[in-house]
Amino acid sequence: MARPEKRKWQRADDPPPDPVPSKKAKSRGAFRSPPNFPPEFYDNLSTIWLTSRAKRELDRRNEDHPPSKSASRLVGRHRSAKVAALGRFGVSELALFATDGGPDLGDLRGYPGPTSIARAMASTPSASSRRTQSTKPTTVTSKSRRSSAYDANFEQHLIDNNIYPPLYDFPDDREPPEPANWEEIRQALKVPRGSLSPSTVPNSAFKDFQRRNKTKSEGTIMRNVVPLIAGNINIPNEGHISFTNLESITNNTTVNPVPDFFDGARPGDLDKKVREDLDKIIIPSKKGGFPVAPNFFLEAKSSGGTVEVADGQAVLDGAHGAIIMHALQNYLQAEPLYDGNAYAFTSTLLGGTLTLYAHHITAPVGPGQRPCQHTTQLKAYALTGDHDVWLEGTGAFRNLRVLAKDYRDRFIETANARAR
Repeated sequence: MARPEKRKWQRADDPPPDPVPSKKAKSRGAFRSPPNFPPEFYDNLSTIWLTSRAKRELDRRNEDHPPSKSASRLVGRHRSAKVAALGRFGVSELALFATDGGPDLGDLRGYPGPTSIARAMASTPSASSRRTQSTKPTTVTSKSRRSSAYDANFEQHLIDNNIYPPLYDFPDDREPPEPANWEEIRQALKVPRGSLSPSTVPNSAFKDFQRRNKTKSEGTIMRNVVPLIAGNINIPNEGHISFTNLESITNNTTVNPVPDFFDGARPGDLDKKVREDLDKIIIPSKKGGFPVAPNFFLEAKSSGGTVEVADGQAVLDGAHGAIIMHALQNYLQAEPLYDGNAYAFTSTLLGGTLTLYAHHITAPVGPGQRPCQHTTQLKAYALTGDHDVWLEGTGAFRNLRVLAKDYRDRFIETANARAR
């Protein structure tokens, strides 16, 4: 493979942007209709949050295990006899109704419930509040606002598998670690781009961006807004491809990643032996000639989208990207290296706000445990706010794509050399 070009941060004016795949209805793998996670997903959660999906699973289990009627019938016969006796003494109708505490509610109060999910309920204000790993019995808490695969239980499942969201509160109160190359990434975001200088991009272009961003259609966002941000950088990219070939990092109980946009390498850039050895780790899909070894992702939402869904998608995308880079970096090495650097990046575009994240892996905290994956917010830009912020955020997005490519090319070159 030809040696990749050295990084060139200072860019000349970018030509018009490449077309970006428009938004399609995403495939969610095995989740058809009605969508839900399998029973073992809930059985293995350290904490169950009372989301719409969790309630559907509880209903399903209740239907499979109907309550016993024998105790209810016994209480009913006893109460009927007592009411009849009191009636002969002229006891009022209301008093009769209140006999033994009123009507029998045994079916509601005494129902034993399935043991795996019907737990004690505790109310907490937010699904994003502290979650801790525990070997204690699973509890049911809080409430989600909408039915989505990326709900509070999805996040909890990631946490239980050592995949942490931004600003995660660890049980021992330690701070989430930042990437060791944090300063390098920050400087990369700031590199000026000639095509985005305030003196060369008229305010009318910003007004046009604002108008395009008003849509409530995610498909329109992908067609008309994302190309203006992504620019025309010579990096293989795709979108709306279900990552069905990758090994699951969530025990095959959740959805596959289906990023709206992702950057990767051409399959031919990797030595055949590398592709074969790391097949289930670095090749997202066996269909077509889609990019491989992706480590930059975008999840876009219209103004009607939710932060919860976008963030959940970004954490899952980035976790896979970090694993891919780690596998290439450590290919054919006797012991894996955990250098604490972030080599995978994600972004979310939600209602005109662009948020950038870095993802890095740290060593397992104990024998037999998984490596830990951390998500760090790099920067957020209100792109529809003003002309300068729009240019700054767009430049940071393009610079981060280039940085991701540089890391990817470096590890591919190293892996290819080891394979030969």
